[in-house]
Amino acid sequence: MFRIGGLSISGSHSGVSSSYSDSAGGATRYGLHDNIGCRANTTKVSDFVGSKSNNAIPSLLANATHKGDVVTVANSMAVMAAMGRGHGKVVVSDLSDAHLAGVKSVIALAEKNHNQDGWLKDVKKEHGSSYASHLSLLISRNGDDLSFEQLQRRIRNQDIAFYHVDLASSSASEIEKDTPHGVSAVYASNIEMYLGGFLSKDGKSFSERQQSLDSFKENLTGMLKHDGILIHGNTMGPMELHSYHDAINNWQPAAT
Repeated sequence: MFRIGGLSISGSHSGVSSSYSDSAGGATRYGLHDNIGCRANTTKVSDFVGSKSNNAIPSLLANATHKGDVVTVANSMAVMAAMGRGHGKVVVSDLSDAHLAGVKSVIALAEKNHNQDGWLKDVKKEHGSSYASHLSLLISRNGDDLSFEQLQRRIRNQDIAFYHVDLASSSASEIEKDTPHGVSAVYASNIEMYLGGFLSKDGKSFSERQQSLDSFKENLTGMLKHDGILIHGNTMGPMELHSYHDAINNWQPAAT
């Protein structure tokens, strides 16, 4: 399991911090009211795959909840997935406890509010006007696919889980406990670029980085249903969208 260092990387797809070490360990699962024990860090990200206006990540993740469960890293897209109108579970999996705590805090604020406006006001008080405005914009762009009531239903039914886990390790299989019927969408943000050495300076050899990427691909595609989708960062550009078969046959993450 990767343990996170201090500095956060800025940028539209930043979902993990700039330094980490792969210490021995497994997955740590948190419920909505568990104390992660660190300061919450809410992370805003771009909501589009490439430049295609019909590839809005919130809608892609929300619509995937109609087909099954969704796995996502801990940024604002995780909040959008949790608002999906379908009945699939949402598993938030990240290398950063701080980002997990951020998403957990935002979602927990919905539990005590009777409506979406009250929730966003509390988000503004707790996490600032910039982040609250970001969520409002995402909701206004994708509102037909999102539901505050479904967010509250997931909270009541404990259908949102939080994992600190390395998705390139065997510990990623722990997510199967919450998604026994397979996953309809995985949103992995830019973790691929860290594992491949594009954004991190962790001293790993080329072969070690490539082995991590190979395991990363195997684990993510192994979660997916055959009609599922995978959204992830690439080496130098915007997010990429793959079908299951495209991810299996054409996605070849490569280390530097």
